[in-house]
Amino acid sequence: MTSSQVLRASLACSAVLAGRGFGLGIEFTYHDPEVLARGNAGVASNGNASAVYYNPAMLGSGPGSDLLLTGYVLDYKVAHTGAGGHTDLKDGPAVAASAFASTPLGDRVSLGLGLYSPFGQKNEWPDNSPLRAYATDTELLFMAGTAALGFEVTPSFRLGLSVSAVESTADINRGIFVPGDTFSIEGDGNGWGVGGGFAWEPFEGHRIGGTVRYWSPVTYEGHATTVLIVPAPGATVGPVESELEFPLEATLGYSWMPSDKWIFEVDVTYNEWSSFENFTLEQPAGNIVEPLNWEDSYIICAGVTRKWDSGWWVGGGYWFAEKTTPDANFNPRLPDVDLHVVSIGTGYRTECWAAEFTYQYGYGEPRQITGSAPALPSGASADGKLTYHAHGFSAGVRWFW
Repeated sequence: MTSSQVLRASLACSAVLAGRGFGLGIEFTYHDPEVLARGNAGVASNGNASAVYYNPAMLGSGPGSDLLLTGYVLDYKVAHTGAGGHTDLKDGPAVAASAFASTPLGDRVSLGLGLYSPFGQKNEWPDNSPLRAYATDTELLFMAGTAALGFEVTPSFRLGLSVSAVESTADINRGIFVPGDTFSIEGDGNGWGVGGGFAWEPFEGHRIGGTVRYWSPVTYEGHATTVLIVPAPGATVGPVESELEFPLEATLGYSWMPSDKWIFEVDVTYNEWSSFENFTLEQPAGNIVEPLNWEDSYIICAGVTRKWDSGWWVGGGYWFAEKTTPDANFNPRLPDVDLHVVSIGTGYRTECWAAEFTYQYGYGEPRQITGSAPALPSGASADGKLTYHAHGFSAGVRWFW
């Protein structure tokens, strides 16, 4: 087999992206410790600066101006057992951060700004893994800078709009025949996003909220590198380009606030992951098309927050995220499972600042993969049992004025 043939076979079974959220596809949703504690249900209740992400219509529903800085750490254990043996995804932790600010522009209009990652990933399978022909190192950075406006149309009805600028980079690696050889893709691109939301309070203490977000396709331009040890040592580098269409997202939620000390909320989110139907790599020798056939999925979130006059609050919640990838197109670059997450958090707030902390435990339903497409050119199989456990820690600091 020539170097050119190996390159084409490598391209044919290499996806540029895969996710860090597991049952979330490649979505990253961890942006506010208080909302995370409530099972990440916030589309109908969250009036903090992070409403830039959760629902721009809620901007201005809280008092004054605020700034939120958050950090998130995920420590995860992923294992695969198949015909080739047992292998563990290299341990985390994975780290992310977000920043949000909001301020009133008038009696009925508020401005929000945010810098965060709506999608992202970083993981690594060992180079001697039976799965190396599918994936070794994978890293995706997808950063969105967002400006949003929230409008009070009537005392019981609000609307919101947002626009985003996106910068993204991808660095994807996999093996070919033996440890030490590699096929890698590096590229970067940019795009934009728009969103809208509403919040309606038909009865005092009962609110319905909803959002829709659309992200433009992102065209990644970069290069592919193939390093061979067998059948003959050598390396080739060539330009590549690929366009990915990120999913439309829609969330609908209901919150019940019987007093200013209690928040109960349930949200349902729909993600149009079927936009990842095929992955096409454009290169001088001809285009390579890989079927992905991701499936649309749902996320269900529910939780409660209890607040006290002393400034303390506690929250707890649960959410479920449905897997997005079929067995026939499974790739361990996205170790995708049906995901269950429970969360608990607490925080303390003064008139000027607040500090918050949330812990999450994630359990992936064991997944038995059968009938997966073999990795080319080695013919390795991804069939086997996949397991997932994770511990997540979110901390944030707020300032009010």
